Amino acid sequence: MKKNQVNVILNEDTKRKHMIVAYSFLIICVFIIFLISLLIYISKYQVQYVKYNEYSNVDYNVYLKNNRHFSVNKVDKDNQYISELIDYIKANFSYSLSLKEDNIDYQYKYRIEANVVVTDKVTKKKLYTYDDILLETKEVITSNRDASINEQVKIDYNKYNDLIIDFINSYNLDDVISTLNVNLYVDVTGTCNNLDYSSNTEAITTLEIPLTHRTMAIDITDNLVNNEDNVMVCRNPLPINILYLIISLAAIVVDLVIVGYLIIYIRNTRSAKTIYEKELKKILSNYRSYIQKVNTKFNLSTYQVLKIDNFTDMLEIRDTTNQPILMVENGQKNSAYFIIPTSTKILYTYSIKVSDIEKEMQEK
Repeated sequence: MKKNQVNVILNEDTKRKHMIVAYSFLIICVFIIFLISLLIYISKYQVQYVKYNEYSNVDYNVYLKNNRHFSVNKVDKDNQYISELIDYIKANFSYSLSLKEDNIDYQYKYRIEANVVVTDKVTKKKLYTYDDILLETKEVITSNRDASINEQVKIDYNKYNDLIIDFINSYNLDDVISTLNVNLYVDVTGTCNNLDYSSNTEAITTLEIPLTHRTMAIDITDNLVNNEDNVMVCRNPLPINILYLIISLAAIVVDLVIVGYLIIYIRNTRSAKTIYEKELKKILSNYRSYIQKVNTKFNLSTYQVLKIDNFTDMLEIRDTTNQPILMVENGQKNSAYFIIPTSTKILYTYSIKVSDIEKEMQEK
């Protein structure tokens, strides 16, 4: 082969290798874009746990009817009160929460209800209930780290007390407990789309007022047993997150197209030398145990040479003659011969040549 022909082949092989590397690099880059976009999209739609602290309290005053024993008409909290003298009760409910993270959109809803309950003193089971809405549901959407509620309600003590006295007298009930519970309900959630759940229940702060007693004391209770590390669960609602999904889908489609182009390019630009090396490697990989490589020239002058069209026939001949398959490759590494010499001076041969492959490619 002439030197200029060798240079052309080497230049073509180098160009082919560079193109394959370029295609492969582009495939990797596009796949990285796909992977990053998909991971961002997934992370944005993962469940988000937002911790916050919450606190509540109730301040109240008891207002008295006009009477000749008390010079004031208002009594502060935490006292014992004469039921007959009570006119009404003013209660100020306060609630606050503090998120442990910034820039979180969330909402909270709250309401105040009065709930009258009559229970059996022995079994503790309810005999009668009566509900009354003192403050309709309010809803607040905010991104402030701290939020607070302050609502004042006027409680008509005599309305509920008279109601239960009438109920008890109507049925001659003796062993019963009657209570007026004024409750502040607070429900904190996220504003996100695809909201899953809120792990904590409604926060309830209660003003507990006994009924039908000659004297009574007012208690304050709440269900905020663990007032720290409550969890609000939501998913990120920003429409821009869909863009990451679109980018990832587009990237994987582009990547598959580039892979297809690379496969076609590799197939269409295969050189005779490449095909030769691939075919030789395939034979040696599959049948190495049947082949013995010979590094010296083999004298063919004393043999009748028979050419075989495919290598599998050589295997059958080997099995029939019990002779080894010998391999001889020339110094330029562009032709290889597989031969089986026999005692009858017949030599079976199968060859792979770059020149033959080039001729076939030109014919195609």
